[in-house]
Amino acid sequence: MTVDAAARGRTYAVPASAWVLGWASVVMQLATLADRGTAGEQSALVSVPLAALLVAYVSAGVIRARMVRTWLAGIILALAVLGGVIDLVAGPSLLELLGTVAAGVAAAAFVSYLRSDCFARLRADRRAALPAGFVGLVALAALVGALGGLTAPFDSSGQSDGVHLRIGL
Repeated sequence: MTVDAAARGRTYAVPASAWVLGWASVVMQLATLADRGTAGEQSALVSVPLAALLVAYVSAGVIRARMVRTWLAGIILALAVLGGVIDLVAGPSLLELLGTVAAGVAAAAFVSYLRSDCFARLRADRRAALPAGFVGLVALAALVGALGGLTAPFDSSGQSDGVHLRIGL
């Protein structure tokens, strides 16, 4: 067995920063859900599974160091932090503060994961074994997506009509 094959066969775990990113994303979604409420049954029926699948797909790509999905997630996180700061300036509330802090924690954890040995290993060798905890993180990402799909769309009138798809991270 070569050194590369031996290294590829070793098990390693996803760093803690990836878990922090996942749980901070859950907190962000719960804060948004508490602030806006739930979507209607018709809208949630479509958006919950679709958002769960999409967020899980993107997150699996980030964990596996796929650069297009990593850039996409980074842009979404940056926009979440920026939007949270703007919300705080416009009309601060406890839920908006919680969401903004969670977005900042998620962004810091995202950067930490990008600098980890796990990310570097997966970036260098696309055939490397998946780290321990991969499935759990993807399941957590699906939860984040489902919560985003369950959240009512932002509508200043408080009225919602038709089917809306909102994907949040």
